[in-house]
Amino acid sequence: MSEARPVWVAGAAGMLGRQLMEELARRGLSAVGSDREVDIADPLAVDRFAATTAPGWIVNCAAYTAVDRAESEPDLAGRVNAEGPAVLARLAAARDLPLIHLSTDYVFDGLSAVPYREEDPPAPRSVYGRTKWAGERAVRAEAPRHFVFRLAWLYGAHGPNFVRTMLRLLREKGAVRVVADQVGSPTFAGTLAVNLAGLIAAGGTRYGLYHYSDAGRISWYDFAVAIRDLGMERGWIGPGTVVTPISTAEYPTAAVRPPFSLLDKTKVVRDLGFRVRDWRENLVGFLAGLDQGALP
Repeated sequence: MSEARPVWVAGAAGMLGRQLMEELARRGLSAVGSDREVDIADPLAVDRFAATTAPGWIVNCAAYTAVDRAESEPDLAGRVNAEGPAVLARLAAARDLPLIHLSTDYVFDGLSAVPYREEDPPAPRSVYGRTKWAGERAVRAEAPRHFVFRLAWLYGAHGPNFVRTMLRLLREKGAVRVVADQVGSPTFAGTLAVNLAGLIAAGGTRYGLYHYSDAGRISWYDFAVAIRDLGMERGWIGPGTVVTPISTAEYPTAAVRPPFSLLDKTKVVRDLGFRVRDWRENLVGFLAGLDQGALP
């Protein structure tokens, strides 16, 4: 990929978008970011931006991720999660560009007993999941040169996320109640960004649908306990803090969460050579990158 053809990262102000922009810069790859100033659901705005920047790749990190609020804002969620990817996919097809699009485990109902594979049929149970599934379908139908990655439980250095929330609540309140009957594995944005930048740098052409998350199997409760223990080791959290397991029924939400979110990563490792690190290794690395002054 020529340096004259930058990577366009849509949603560059978000958690993964910022991480990817940093990783591309670290590798010396040219990149241009956009966020809300370029409405990806507006074909004219997208065309103007592409005409000005002449990208060589498009990475769509833009998404409506307020899972519960989406239940009362389905049109807005659909505009960002479904219409926007469709517009980007048509642009990618018209300009013969590879398009990377990020999706979610919420496209599944979470009723499986084994990790979901790419060929398993989606059955979303929330507005968020349905709009993300619609976006996936649009990308796969409209953009011949597409990579779609389904992720689960994303967290990272930028923006609010479960890890930062747990650290803050444990420091402020000394106790949290966390759902123990939803199972999956987190996705650390830092490692994902390294993998995506490597794919772009290598000019990857094994297009298709892929599943990606960290390795391992835990509940949200297990995740919170690990965050608590590692935070205590670093002196960020005082002794005596308590993490109490609860059921999904004890923590009702507007949107239905998949009770089982494990994704089978066989294909992404085999076909793209992605490195899948253990969830605990990634969590330790993430916390090591924080200093106390940066804690929420």
